[in-house]
Order: sequence, then C-alpha cells, then structure tokens
Amino acid sequence: MTPRSRPTLADVAALAGVSLKTASRALNAEYGVAPATAERVHEAADRLGFRPNQIARALASRQSTAAVGLVIPSLSDSFMAAVAAAVETNLAPRDLQLISASHVDDASRQRRITHALVERRVDALVIVSAPGDASYLQTDIDHGLVVVAVDRPLAGIDVDTVTLDNQAGARLAVEELVAAGHRRIAAVGFDARLWTMSERYEGYVVALAAAGIPLDESLVCMSRTDAVEIQAAVVDMLRSAEPPTAVCAIQFRAGRAAIRAMLEVGVTLDLAVFDEVADPDLLVIPPLMVVESDPMRLGAAAAAMTLERLDGLQGPARNVVMPPLFEYPGAASAAALA
Repeated sequence: MTPRSRPTLADVAALAGVSLKTASRALNAEYGVAPATAERVHEAADRLGFRPNQIARALASRQSTAAVGLVIPSLSDSFMAAVAAAVETNLAPRDLQLISASHVDDASRQRRITHALVERRVDALVIVSAPGDASYLQTDIDHGLVVVAVDRPLAGIDVDTVTLDNQAGARLAVEELVAAGHRRIAAVGFDARLWTMSERYEGYVVALAAAGIPLDESLVCMSRTDAVEIQAAVVDMLRSAEPPTAVCAIQFRAGRAAIRAMLEVGVTLDLAVFDEVADPDLLVIPPLMVVESDPMRLGAAAAAMTLERLDGLQGPARNVVMPPLFEYPGAASAAALA
C-alpha cells in the first residue's frame, strides 16, 4: 500500500477555497484576513491534518527555529546520553526543541553536522567536541549563533565552556592509590587525542612525579580503540614479569575492561576509575575510588549558559571548571564484609 503524502498548504487553500497567500496569512494569524475566512482555513487544515513546516518557515523568514543543536560523540554512550538528558530537561521549560546528532569523534563529520544545523537556523549549538580545529564556527558566532562547549573545549574558538577538572581528578585518584601503598600503577584509557583523556593522563603523570615514582611506559595503555583491546592489554600487563599492583582507569569503559581482565587472570587489584562501573556482574571487584564527572551536572550547566546567552547576555566567553566528585565503593564493600 502506497503511503499518502503529507498535506500541503496548497491542499489547505484548495479545500478552504482561498488563495495560497490567504491560507498562509490565516495560519500565521497575520493581519488582513476576515475572521470567517480564517476559521474556514483552520477547519480545512484540521480536516486534512496539515502541520506547518517550521524549519521551512524559518528559512524563508531568516528567523530562528526555537531549536538548539546538540552535537556529541555518540547517542548510545551512557555518559553522553546523560549529558543530553540534562540539556533537554533544562531547555524544555523554554519550549526549545533539542536536535541531537553524533560525530563519533570525527572532526570532518562534526563540521558537516554543525553546518547542517546552522543552515536549519538553530538558535544555539551545544557541542561535546571531536578532536581538531573548530574555528570554522567563528563566522556564524560573529553573526549571532550561540555556541557552548561541554565536557571538552572547542579548539580554535573562544566560547562559553563547562568542563570537569580532569587533571585534579586523575591526580587525586593516583594519590589515593599511592596512599594505599602502590607504586606500580597502570593507566588505561581510550583515544589519547581526546582532551579529557590527555588531561587525565597529565594528572596521572603529575601525581606519580610528586610521589617520586618514575613513569613506566609498560604500564600505560592509552591508544586502544575499544574495550576488548584494553582488556587484552591489561591481561598482558597482569601476566608480565613485573605486573601492576593497581590500575587507574581514566574512562569508565576502560574501568570495565580492567575489571574483566582481573577476572580473566584471577587477580584482584585496587582500581580507581572515572565515572561509574555499574555492570552488576562486575561489582564483585568494586573500585577503591570512583571519580565522578556527573554528566547531568555538566549538561545542566551547559544548558544554563546557553539560555543566558539566548536571553541576551553579552561579554567575554566564560570558562566553568567543575571540581570532581568522589565515591569509595571499595571501602564501603570492605566495611560491609567486616
């Protein structure tokens, strides 16, 4: 069965017995349409199930669409999904529609997505940036586009930004492991090109140096692309002649991979991890420390900054750096067993 096409403004005009221009003016509540004519046009639109194309209307009028574009690495990633949920929740009271798209950490894809959203006259962009230069957005910013970066800065442009103090989080995590007596502490994570990963790795390096522990490259796994590769790398570390005695996982999926590696080898090491490791089957080895970014907190702050700019706030770009939060599930588990 062939699906029916959507009713058009021309269909509404024909059913109401008016011109296309009159139908448009009636539906837009413009001046100069007789009440009886306007009522007939609205009845025709209701009967046909006609819905105006807001994007086309915005393009024709060169106005905004009461929409905000959210550009993130992945719509399926639980951390990014939480950021998106917080942004959407905070925009909803203002009747701002959220249009989401993902760039999978591909800079060229991010550029195409942002250009497409700008062409659709979104009021603002909230971006968790892919690696690479984003200065191509400057022209649109100069023309009034609001851009807010969340979780990662946008390289090449100066815009409102909200991030976590990633270096401090990693530094304090390593300090916790050192205080527990460890000197062979592995660092595991994904894609060292990402700003968050490089910042956390820098915190790891700084903490080791402060503790007088030399950096051992054999304990560093920062360039893998998926959890299976990280798990295999950690298994190799654990089976080496000089294995780590603790692990600092600077991304939550890397933490899961590290726990799976421990289970595979049959050892239990102290683990510090960014964000939660919530898999029920992995909680048999609770992390000693969880460094919480709190994506809901980041997303809410980004939404608030966006709304302030849409409301007319002027002035230089703001940089909000949020302190990390900490949980100690390993200590709680030990106390429960005592």
